[in-house]
Amino acid sequence: MKVPNPPSGRRALTRRGLLRAGAAATAFGSVAALGGCAATVGPTGSRPVIPPKDPNENIALDYWTWWPGFQTVADIWNEENPDIHVRAVTIPGGLDGGYAMMFNSLVAGNQPDLAQVEFFQIPSFLLENGLEDLSRYGALDHADHYDEWQWMQAAYIDGHYGIPVDSGPMLFFHRADKYEEWGIETPATWDEYAEAARKVAASEEGAAIESFPVGDADWLAGMCMQAGAQWFTSEGGEWSVDFMDDGSVKVVRFWEDLVREGVLNLTHTVWSTGWFQGLQHGTIGTWTVGSWGDAIIQGNDPDNPGAWAVSGLPQWEGEPRREGAWGGSASVVLNGAPHPHESVRFANWLATDQRAVDAMITECGIGWAASQEVNENSVRNQGPDPYFSEQNYTDIVAEAAEYIPTDWMWGPTLSAAKNHIGDAFRAAVTGGTSFVDALATAQANTIGDIRAKGLSVRSGS
Repeated sequence: MKVPNPPSGRRALTRRGLLRAGAAATAFGSVAALGGCAATVGPTGSRPVIPPKDPNENIALDYWTWWPGFQTVADIWNEENPDIHVRAVTIPGGLDGGYAMMFNSLVAGNQPDLAQVEFFQIPSFLLENGLEDLSRYGALDHADHYDEWQWMQAAYIDGHYGIPVDSGPMLFFHRADKYEEWGIETPATWDEYAEAARKVAASEEGAAIESFPVGDADWLAGMCMQAGAQWFTSEGGEWSVDFMDDGSVKVVRFWEDLVREGVLNLTHTVWSTGWFQGLQHGTIGTWTVGSWGDAIIQGNDPDNPGAWAVSGLPQWEGEPRREGAWGGSASVVLNGAPHPHESVRFANWLATDQRAVDAMITECGIGWAASQEVNENSVRNQGPDPYFSEQNYTDIVAEAAEYIPTDWMWGPTLSAAKNHIGDAFRAAVTGGTSFVDALATAQANTIGDIRAKGLSVRSGS
């Protein structure tokens, strides 16, 4: 896999570096950076390593996931591993209750063996000493099977806390038919995107190149990631929060200019009925989103093959190519779960076995899998896709994935930080205030949250 050059002054932690003793601690800081709360079962380093099960012992593993079709996937494993039976337990997705259930299970001592956790949420679990360090149970033996940027999403302090399952490299989905009608090309740069946005707005009443995703922190994080930003770093036991770095400021100024010019759609917010209709009718011509957006586009307008096309993100002129990501999750082992060895075995099988990945695509609707090899050979990669203008867009996603920065990390209070970003940007759009000021407000509130957890934190700008 090709690894992009890290931004100037930052060192991307390579897989080789991760496997060297102490390298992760150098890059991400000490345990104190994530400590400060009472451990539910005790810090990872103080716990005895749990031995594997007896060869003649039969066990059951519970896997908590928001994918309702997951038992079908697990049953492929169960058929070949009758001594390690995996049971799927469907929980609410993300912030809608699933994580609260996990934290409550840690307190009550009835935690599942495995759980699906989004990348951004891993530091929040570490803050509560809620995850097992899977490097103690053989996880690092499997590192070379994974896309490096996804693998690094679970690398913190001096351990590894999850096995990646899926992700969402960001793509530029656009109505090729409308682009031709509007007389614009697929933009190679963001400057070209801006010019195209102005041309669309001038050429057709009510049309816009794209809806602006007001207050969507996940989208903004992907955009800033592509621009070389690094919102969170940790060194010497101290967190640094920097939403005001050059890359992030450049991103929000760019979008603010287009919003104030009135060339983006602000009437129909992303995910609204009007927005879905705009995509169907071609009055909204683009959706910049994670690769998982393909299924949503096709499901929204199944009878319009050939209208849509796919490309990587426009790039920032004069800078090395970078791409962004939106979404992604890992299989984690909750602190105190009784069978971490076997859990790691299953988690690695889940992410790297071709049958498992194909079943997750067809039964669970996952995005981009965690291994380049299984993506290349998956049921999704069946040659040119007639719906997306006869493109084999699996190749486009694979190429984009090569340029996602490996040094991006998430902070310990991300759920609250996302709310701060959303609130600040919605207020800026409706009130006409500065997007840069919105970043500053979100940064100040995020620093306050981290400090309230008893952690050492400073502003990076």
